[in-house]
Amino acid sequence: MNPVQSKGAASAQPGAASPDLFDAPSYADFVRAAMRIKAARPEVAILFESTTPEPTGQLIEVVRTAFSDELTSRYVSVFADGNRYAIEAVARRYGLAPEQIVATTGATGAITLALKAFVTPGDEVLVERPGFDILGKLAVDAGARVAAFTRIAPDYRVDLDAFRARLTPRTRAVLITNLHNPSGARLPPEDLAALAAAIGRVGAVLIVDEVYADFVTPTPAPAATLAANILTVSSLTKVFGLFALKFGWMAGDAALIDRIRRSAPDGDMGVSKLSHAVAAHVLEAPEAFEAHWQDVLGRSRPVMEREAAALVGAGLLEGDAPSFGCMYFPRVPGWPDTRALARRLLADFDVLVAPGEFFGAPGRIRLGFGIDPDALASGLTRLRAGLSR
Repeated sequence: MNPVQSKGAASAQPGAASPDLFDAPSYADFVRAAMRIKAARPEVAILFESTTPEPTGQLIEVVRTAFSDELTSRYVSVFADGNRYAIEAVARRYGLAPEQIVATTGATGAITLALKAFVTPGDEVLVERPGFDILGKLAVDAGARVAAFTRIAPDYRVDLDAFRARLTPRTRAVLITNLHNPSGARLPPEDLAALAAAIGRVGAVLIVDEVYADFVTPTPAPAATLAANILTVSSLTKVFGLFALKFGWMAGDAALIDRIRRSAPDGDMGVSKLSHAVAAHVLEAPEAFEAHWQDVLGRSRPVMEREAAALVGAGLLEGDAPSFGCMYFPRVPGWPDTRALARRLLADFDVLVAPGEFFGAPGRIRLGFGIDPDALASGLTRLRAGLSR
């Protein structure tokens, strides 16, 4: 029995976790196993979360106001076209036309619909590396042949010449995140426009997952406004922390949206009439939710920046924390196998980080810092002790 098992990782829920969560086949499986460990061992410090805590108090207030006396006017049919009030609120927030927007159950649902519209079995989809592994899985599920292009540390920009060389006549879509997951780096608008121009020559679409983009202040214009072959995908899950609502959307040029609607005339069949009515209220008055994440990061980011600088100064990590969001993806000198490192950190120091292998970047770890600053400081103290040993 390895050290992780001996402390209860495999026994947290009978038959539910693999013997070693660091051998999980995907990042999602890793997270599920990690949550079981946390339930069984509350003393474990979780340092990989990439979002802020759910704003339950603010959500309760929205629901109470919307449904206490009578049924809210935002409780309308979502069949095919989605909740019109929520769509109009998204349009106002980002300077788009409602006709450019399709509501979905989340960013994953949006990408699934987009790939259905633009990719046929045997087509090629390019996916960033390092990156969030679910993107490649969605492309495979769509029947595509998946190839990778590199985002180069430390700023994780794309070498345009190398990117052009990866394109083929069968390339139909390119998937990219901005802010980048796992590094939190921001790709500037001119880079996105250059990528769109390059893939436009082979008739492909650039799908930009912007679920973390609202961490940037002031809020940037969606990538879809940069070129006619860019599709923006986003949701309320990450920045607002409202994963319970399952509200996402995609936006793009009228021709792209028309193609998606023709491919799926009934829209996203998983959309909830109730949760999307709540989402409409959130988007119409987002100030309390924006204040929530700004308060959390206003307290936790200084802790992360201070401790990251100390860890880098001690030679235990390499790389600066990004300017936006709550992810940090440093290199760990001397540890090319960060699965092994993460395993030892959990077993000996009760701190859980995400090894870079889950994102295609061995030798790095993903740290999340959208949490209580005291809990963050405690977890980073354990991390430093483990790395020092």
